[in-house]
Amino acid sequence: MEMTEPFATTTAAVAPVILIAAALEVASYQRAIQDSMSRLVEQVEPEVTALLRLPVDERRAAVDRLLENRGIAVSTGLLKSLARWVLGGFWAAIMMAQVIVTVACLRWLGNPRHAPSTHMAEACWIAVLGGAFAVAMFPMYRLLNSPWVPVAERFLGAEIRRRLGRTRGDGAA
Repeated sequence: MEMTEPFATTTAAVAPVILIAAALEVASYQRAIQDSMSRLVEQVEPEVTALLRLPVDERRAAVDRLLENRGIAVSTGLLKSLARWVLGGFWAAIMMAQVIVTVACLRWLGNPRHAPSTHMAEACWIAVLGGAFAVAMFPMYRLLNSPWVPVAERFLGAEIRRRLGRTRGDGAA
């Protein structure tokens, strides 16, 4: 495999498409998380509002019971959090590689004295392959992870703690 004009042109066109697909997928995932969180908050809000009327020292235990009874896990656990950070880092690195590949191919094409380069072609091929893999696998991850809605649960727990903190701060129950 060598860096030729057709290869560089194709790669410079494909890498941005992968970036666009990735951006759309991430936006869709974020929307799904927000929708899920909104539904959870709507379901639990009447109960949380009632708990806010309790004395401050009873509130925390009552909120913990509410979350436990509803089957809502506020924490995602260390292993899941670590896996998310690793996958997020992989995703970010692969998407940055798409930007680098696009710029490198355009620069190579813009140089009138460019020479065929095996190493550059292989690097571009690996980056585009990784990007295509990441874009294809992210929906699979979402599909497998969607029944548990861990991020929405975490946001819900944070929202409950925020509301309790705001109520504690003004002293009103």
